[in-house]
Amino acid sequence: MFFKTMEIQGFKSFADKTVLNFDKKMTAIVGSNGNGKSNISDALRWVMGEQGAKTLRGDKMEDVIFHGTVSRKPMGYARVALIIDNTDRALNVDSDEVTVTRKLYRTGDSEYLINEQKCRLKDIHELLMGTGLGRDGYSVIGQGRVSEIINSKVNQRRELFEEAAGVSRFLHKKQEAERDLERANDNIMRLKDIESELARRVPVLEKQSEKARQALVLTEKERALDIGISVWDLRKTGAELIETDNSILANQGQCEHFEREISQLERENESAAEKKMLLTARQEELRRQSDMAKDGLAAADREKAVLENEIMHCYEKIRQLKDRIKDGEKGADNLKAQIAELKLEAAEKRGQLSENEEKAKALGASLSEMTEEGDRSDSEFK
Repeated sequence: MFFKTMEIQGFKSFADKTVLNFDKKMTAIVGSNGNGKSNISDALRWVMGEQGAKTLRGDKMEDVIFHGTVSRKPMGYARVALIIDNTDRALNVDSDEVTVTRKLYRTGDSEYLINEQKCRLKDIHELLMGTGLGRDGYSVIGQGRVSEIINSKVNQRRELFEEAAGVSRFLHKKQEAERDLERANDNIMRLKDIESELARRVPVLEKQSEKARQALVLTEKERALDIGISVWDLRKTGAELIETDNSILANQGQCEHFEREISQLERENESAAEKKMLLTARQEELRRQSDMAKDGLAAADREKAVLENEIMHCYEKIRQLKDRIKDGEKGADNLKAQIAELKLEAAEKRGQLSENEEKAKALGASLSEMTEEGDRSDSEFK
């Protein structure tokens, strides 16, 4: 297992994306002061999970993000990706290469990725544990850390040697197992407390259980009674339903009979309506003929009055002629001829008068017949 590549962007002095390629022959990075050698080691420590800003030579974690210069704006995030050769499967990942990536934004949000898959910081610590890498590993020792290690306590040096021996991973698992065991013991203690509490409640619970059994028996009895009542109600309802069905069938027969009668009455009503319309039309026709007969009778009366007036004039002329005959016999023949003519004319007028009287009688008889027929039509209509 060895480092193959490290990509740095926005981390401290590395504003642009910088790719560092390593191989098995590389042993050191050299350069003058201020060129960023320590920033590379800080980036390596940071990507492997370092959480102390003081360890990274800053006051707060956001100080690792590029702050900008006079000619360049500050960056909004810092990103470091470390590619590790894993052909020997030193890391517990089934891949020849393992990429560990860490991002930090100025908002304080951060991301951890293993092979471009989001993960937790704990997952990175567990991945690198026992390999000498990680935040507590001995592979990266910063300035002043050598004297710290020499002057450290026995327990601290022991942790360093355990990490170098590769047993820190198992110690970590042992500690987790002990914590789980301690939590299990705590749970057992709580269960025992609950058991003792429940033991004091056993007599009361037994009484309650007996009451519950009695209640269950009574409930079963109630259920059986409810079933019996429901069966009885069901049978009664079935008999009522049959009776109702029979009544419905009988009512359906009556309804069909009533419907036939209604249909017959509707047909009779339609026929009566048609007959009423015919009688109404006939009545209107008779009224029109009666009005015409009345008009003819009135015309005959007027003509009769005219003829009577003319006859009166003729009689008046005859009287005048008779007077004239008395006054002189001169022109007697002419007068006689005129009298004869007037008599003939009077006879013709009398004939016309007789004919008009006959016509008036005929019109009166026709009017009486039409009146009687109209009265019969009114009675039938009513």
